[in-house]
Amino acid sequence: MLRWHRICAVFAAVLLIYVAATGTGIELADMRALLTHAPESDPDMQMMRQHIYGPPNYAVVSAPDYSAPALPEGTDYAAGIARATALGRAAAPGEPLRLVELRGGQDGRLAGHVQMGARQMIFDLISGTRLPDSFLPPPQPGRGFASTRSNFKMLHRFLFLPWGTAINGIAAIGLAIMIFTGLAHYLKLYRARARMGRRAPWWKGGDLWRQLHRWIAVTASLFVIWLTVSGLLLSLDNVGANIHTALNGARASSAFDGDQSSPLNDAQLAPMLATTLSAFHRQQPGTGIKVLRLRSFVGYPQGVVIAADAETTQHVYNANTGAAMKMWEPGYPDLSFPSGWELHQALKRFHRGDMFGLTGRWLVLLSGLSLLYLSVSGVVMYLQLWQRRRKNGRSELFWK
Repeated sequence: MLRWHRICAVFAAVLLIYVAATGTGIELADMRALLTHAPESDPDMQMMRQHIYGPPNYAVVSAPDYSAPALPEGTDYAAGIARATALGRAAAPGEPLRLVELRGGQDGRLAGHVQMGARQMIFDLISGTRLPDSFLPPPQPGRGFASTRSNFKMLHRFLFLPWGTAINGIAAIGLAIMIFTGLAHYLKLYRARARMGRRAPWWKGGDLWRQLHRWIAVTASLFVIWLTVSGLLLSLDNVGANIHTALNGARASSAFDGDQSSPLNDAQLAPMLATTLSAFHRQQPGTGIKVLRLRSFVGYPQGVVIAADAETTQHVYNANTGAAMKMWEPGYPDLSFPSGWELHQALKRFHRGDMFGLTGRWLVLLSGLSLLYLSVSGVVMYLQLWQRRRKNGRSELFWK
């Protein structure tokens, strides 16, 4: 077991230090944004929320929605939808209506957002005037979105290399082997000490590098395993997505970014709205609404509600049946992840700790720093051992 630990350490040393350092960089960028209460428009804040509710052509929630108030109680949604539709048709006669949406406008007044053909427009529903395009919900951050977080993420996942996710997966496997073989070696030493009556989980022995390595490994073991296992699962899912794409042809960019909507007719809107509101209030009683959108996504009539809850969550309903819809339904664009879109996003939130709030974030940051130290100290200890052995004429890189 110890020999395999050393072999993995030799081959994976630089790679693991790199992965630990870049992963810690991602977490530091996130913590900077969270602890300084960065605005929702902050690039790192936007990247933290990227893809949680689906790819850009599916997700409705946008950065301003997180700090926006709920629409006023007593809002006449039916009248608002009808007014927005009429204004859109008057502004773009002959163009198909592809979405209609109610959201907060100027001075807290109701605004109507429509897509007529390829044109996006937003109107003040009181005056009927068209608002500047700056009032439109901003697009979801895409692949080329620049931020400190995305820069570290590109490095962490080796996205600058062809099949870089495979390298990331290899690093995750190497790290998993090192963690579990290291723990097995620790337990072997602990059992030997316990037989001598020395049952303290932390003990002195060797130089400072070795002592700190042992103490940090024992203290942070569960959290380092959390990082390692979740990172390995994410890496395997990413590699699986690449293999799926290679076997089934290049993934069309429209799966992420293209318009997947179908035209709506006016007769559909009232029943779609009634079904959506009924489903949302049944599922989330007493919760306000920040945004309400009606659309047809790849043939599914849908009502999308952005809730005025603590997380500003997005809810999607089948506007014919009222059933809640997932991000991975039959007929949706093929997004390649073997686990499905929602589970992949849940794994990301688990890996970076925000599934457990700010406490989870702190634990992941401390785990990342611990992993970085364990990687560096492991290399230092190996080189110290190797130099001592070489002085005695034993220069092989691997030994029992």
